[in-house]
Amino acid sequence: MRKAWLLLGLLLFPAFALSGDEVMARVEARPTPKTFHGVLEMQLINKRGKVTTRELELWTKKEGEVEKMLIKFLAPPDVRGTAFLAIKKGEREEMKLYLPALKKVRRIAGGQKKGSFMGSDFTYDDIARLGSLKRENYKNKLLKEDARHYLVEATPKPGVESAYERLLIWVEKPHFDVVKIEFYQKGALYKVMTLAEIQTFAEKYRIPTKLTMENKKTGHKTVLLQKKIEVDRPIPDSVFSERFMRR
Repeated sequence: MRKAWLLLGLLLFPAFALSGDEVMARVEARPTPKTFHGVLEMQLINKRGKVTTRELELWTKKEGEVEKMLIKFLAPPDVRGTAFLAIKKGEREEMKLYLPALKKVRRIAGGQKKGSFMGSDFTYDDIARLGSLKRENYKNKLLKEDARHYLVEATPKPGVESAYERLLIWVEKPHFDVVKIEFYQKGALYKVMTLAEIQTFAEKYRIPTKLTMENKKTGHKTVLLQKKIEVDRPIPDSVFSERFMRR
């Protein structure tokens, strides 16, 4: 009888079930490239389905606690040459935007980081992270688990600056890929990001090649399509500079 009760307990309460924090730790533990270079297509789609297309180039580099990102717009002419630089050192983060029409680099600080990035549905903060979340900044609670996914609720810890009061994160098994994030403000669903068409690069990096951010309040959405990807190729530090932004 005792063995029967033990077996029933294991079936109802699996011994190896993961907590929300453990799920997000597995997400963070996945291998990521030290450097990334790519060309992306950005599609801005309004609620009537009209599409505005832009092309941009992206560089990222990570060395220890230092993370660097540079984006330069290639087309169309009205945004060509616009550049965005983000450098994060531990808890310190600096963002800059170069506007070729003004020939000036301006700093993005404070509440500006939560503003729209170049008219898209991504904020400057969203773009700087591209779906990456620092686990230690959130209280992570496992809400649901099924054969394909974990569903984790992530709530910013006190003192952590965030444009969102909570996130619902879908993590796909067995690779612990984040495939969807819902962003909530004032108790209501604000935006939804989906990460799709995940491909493996260098036999170990699983990278989504299509990201969609949809604003549920306006019906507007932004799609990022990866057209060219290079990983772990040397990128000089000079790329992540105001001088390079102005070129």
